[in-house]
Amino acid sequence: MALTPSVARRQSPSQSASSAVEGGLICSYPRSVAAILDGLTDAQREAVTHPGGRLLVVAGAGTGKTRTLVGRFAWLVEQGAGPEGILVLTFSAPAADELRARIEAAVERPYEELAVSTFHAFCARLLHDEALAAGLDPFAAPVTPADRLALLLERIDALPFRRHDFHGNPAALLASFIDRFDRLKDELVTADEYEAWARELPDDERGGREREFAAVYSAHDRMLSEAGTLDFGDLVLRAHRLLGEHPEVRDRVRARFPHVLVDEFQDTNYAQGTLLEQLAGDDVTAVGDDDQAIYRFRGASTKNLRGFEDTGARVVRLERSFRCPQRLLDAAHAVVASTPDRIGKELQGQPGGQVAFWRCVNERAQAQAAAADIERLLTREGVRPEQVCVLVRSVRQEGQAVAVALEERAVPYRIVGAAAFFQRAEIRDVLAWLRLLADPGDAGAVVRALARPPIELRSVDIARCTQIARRRKLDMVSALVAATESPQLPPEARERILGFLKVYRSGSAALDTSRPDLFVHRLIERLGLRRQQLFAAQPDVVERLVNLAKFGELASSYVRRSPQATPREFARYIAAVAEAGLREEEAVAETEPRAVQVMTMHSAKGLEFDHVYVLGLESGRMPGARRRTLEPVPDELLREELPPDDREAHAAEMRRLLHVAMTRARRRLVLAYAARGERGDPRTPSPFLDEARAAAHTVWEERDEELFGPAESLHATFRMMREELLDTVARTAGRLGELRFDTDLDVSHAVVRYLELLKLAALLERPAEQDVADALPEINARLARAVTTEQREIFETSALDEYLLDAERDARRRAAAVVARDEPSLEAFLPKRGDGLMLSASDVDTYRICPLRYKFARVFRIPSEPTLAQRFGILVHQVLERFHAGGGTRTLSELLGLLDAGWRRGGFGDSEEERQLRDKAGGALRRYYERFRAEDGEPVWFERPFSFRLGPHLVSGRVDRVDRLPDGSYELIDYKTGRPKTPAQLKDDVQLSLYAVGASEAWSLQTAGQAYYYVLDDAKVPVDPDDVDRDWIRETVLEVADGILAQGFEPTPSYAACSTCDFRIICPAAER
Repeated sequence: MALTPSVARRQSPSQSASSAVEGGLICSYPRSVAAILDGLTDAQREAVTHPGGRLLVVAGAGTGKTRTLVGRFAWLVEQGAGPEGILVLTFSAPAADELRARIEAAVERPYEELAVSTFHAFCARLLHDEALAAGLDPFAAPVTPADRLALLLERIDALPFRRHDFHGNPAALLASFIDRFDRLKDELVTADEYEAWARELPDDERGGREREFAAVYSAHDRMLSEAGTLDFGDLVLRAHRLLGEHPEVRDRVRARFPHVLVDEFQDTNYAQGTLLEQLAGDDVTAVGDDDQAIYRFRGASTKNLRGFEDTGARVVRLERSFRCPQRLLDAAHAVVASTPDRIGKELQGQPGGQVAFWRCVNERAQAQAAAADIERLLTREGVRPEQVCVLVRSVRQEGQAVAVALEERAVPYRIVGAAAFFQRAEIRDVLAWLRLLADPGDAGAVVRALARPPIELRSVDIARCTQIARRRKLDMVSALVAATESPQLPPEARERILGFLKVYRSGSAALDTSRPDLFVHRLIERLGLRRQQLFAAQPDVVERLVNLAKFGELASSYVRRSPQATPREFARYIAAVAEAGLREEEAVAETEPRAVQVMTMHSAKGLEFDHVYVLGLESGRMPGARRRTLEPVPDELLREELPPDDREAHAAEMRRLLHVAMTRARRRLVLAYAARGERGDPRTPSPFLDEARAAAHTVWEERDEELFGPAESLHATFRMMREELLDTVARTAGRLGELRFDTDLDVSHAVVRYLELLKLAALLERPAEQDVADALPEINARLARAVTTEQREIFETSALDEYLLDAERDARRRAAAVVARDEPSLEAFLPKRGDGLMLSASDVDTYRICPLRYKFARVFRIPSEPTLAQRFGILVHQVLERFHAGGGTRTLSELLGLLDAGWRRGGFGDSEEERQLRDKAGGALRRYYERFRAEDGEPVWFERPFSFRLGPHLVSGRVDRVDRLPDGSYELIDYKTGRPKTPAQLKDDVQLSLYAVGASEAWSLQTAGQAYYYVLDDAKVPVDPDDVDRDWIRETVLEVADGILAQGFEPTPSYAACSTCDFRIICPAAER
């Protein structure tokens, strides 16, 4: 039997895995009673042979709880219980798969079917089998959160939204509502109960919001009922109601399953716990650990275990850890030792183990230090990548920095997460094609399709096409048609565009006529996405193929729910789901890829690795501020007594989370924090680290930003170029059969890449005392003798040697050296003015946020339709400008009249989101008018432009408003329609500081202050004039200009930048 993914991850000396796994196969467990008990500790033996009645097994991390559960199952079978009569319930589908595989290996006698599943899967089966009593359609299938989101989006205009702000993204708000519906159903709170509670609230802002939420909750459940479907929360709710209202059904279930085993009992929610009480008889075995309770509502870590113990259950403690050595256990125990109401346990492990504590200069140094250390493990100690894991609080924040650092060193890695399915490159390729087929004006999707296989249009040619679209005011697809007739494009680019148009026309013809599942299957085949993976060098090729298959399954599921739907409707549905960030579990290959795992601490539950790095452990993140959901579950609706939702409960939950993270390590654990943030602000380590460090008897290790040395550079470059060479094999081979003039040149380039790989291999094998500079000439000479004249010319003009001779290079230089072999310069598309550039404050800010975003927006100038939020912001600016431009005394009615006129001319509609924005605008302008009348300053200029020279560069801008203050000084004001930022967040702001310099240079006007006015929130946030450092502004602008001129457009991903970026579908940093 093949290993399930979760089992594959757990190959280790630990008892729970080593006795079940050998050489990649699950071996049979011994069948005799004596053999079942062989190798168990006394505590495990006591739990396995429990004669009957309720049993609570408190199992610490790595103490062999899975082995104990499997042994208990096998022992019950040996005592005469039927295998199909033992119900095993666990927390997650992967855990259920692992348990089922091990039990199947342990049980020799025949049986009908093992009942090993999650609570939700069990409830779905129960409702299917007892559909008549439950009053349900036996063929009703549960719907995913994505299905529910699509349902709500389709009818959003019928939903009563007045008090909840869409913030320009209705899908995200609805997704948060869905999360809260699920949370309520976990507590057995129905929509009717919530609506009745909300009706009794006062008629204030909170009461209005809760009544509005209750109405959406009721509408959501009504839509599901009309569609004849259930969500996952309904499965437990309906099963709970069925067992409570039909004693005969409950008796049948208890007779069918006289023995019940429950894993991860500490994390079962109230609804699941109540259901368990209904279906279970006297013989129940519950296994859990309060120290690992990281999912229970309000951190009620011990409630399940203590409540079960109070029913008279016998308690057995497993305290010998087969996973973690003693030093790791001591450090992990110190973190949770002070947790209130903790169940006492003292874990014992083998002596030894390594625990390191890193104090890193900043976040980049933290990521670099981890990447360098991992590279050392892989290259010098022979550690396999899959034996290493990096744990972070958020893969969108620390995880992205780690990914960049691992990428720099060409270390194979994999970001793991339930929301990561739509971030995968192969899935984003399919999404881009679906989006552009449904909407040819989706320029971002078109650009991605052009840049990626099978089209692979060069950047310079993409820039030419976007230039045609902009100048002729065409959508991108129409611009591509026009580009095929343009003399600007070389023949190869024209052929590639014609290839794109051929796929596009074929897809468009079937978009409204074929079934979505067949359409997706044919699209994947037409694009050759599966074929590409056969030549790919990534360590997760099989996983990518499986994910492509899963995308096809999503289309098939959509067809089953909506048989009459078209591919166009499916494209809109799947794009909305991806944009909302809903959880969609990745398809996982049967064998784990050979890659370092990067995941959240929560995702690591149940896994184990030889080497674990836990990053981001600043006090502001661990424990950090207490985070709440959209709204808490009201205390009045809770059916159980829970700890207060306070700071202490949050800190205890974070202690348990860190404990889980630490106990994933089998050999070595690194705990790290960044001493300074992105803006240089000092940070302190988590207080939990000091407790762990004292227990481990060790000191802080300092970690600075790391630069590559020559040896590291060679290893990283060799791995990178080896993967690059394999990636180009299919592309070059595919061109051999094309009638093109430059086919021979393509072959020559491929040959030279192989020669460069040989060069790197030779340098790695050179004598230890020989320098790279001394070895290069002879290696180059030998390789040059074996090639043609054309290949020799390409080989000798490569930038590789220059790069290798620079031991202290940065990531941008490395990327530029590699890209330079293929891509022509984009200089013709840069905003040049003479020897310099033309820059605005927005340009500078965009480049500082992310150079790649600048490339898409200012170099490619990818055309795009303004979003509703952007159109709304433009309208508000125009209304304020025209209001003040009239001069004299203006009235509120005139201001609102300008809004009405602009709203009509702006083409705004009557959707719920647009109505919401219209109401917000009216209220905001009323507040603006009152503030304007009360302020002492006198507006003297509006939309005043400036331009000035800074070195060779021309810097320009436009100030929304300039006020003369009573003391004769001036204040610059810039309008914003987004969410307000704090003065601390604006500390390194460029825009207003650059405006102040521009006012001084262009108008000879010395300003006393600058401020942002956030119109919708009526918030005026000043920027301290003392922070306007002319030298810093000059250095910043010149540094940005140098980067643009050098075509340094590497992405700098962060959650703040990526979450608001219009180019996510194109960006390689947003994918995996």
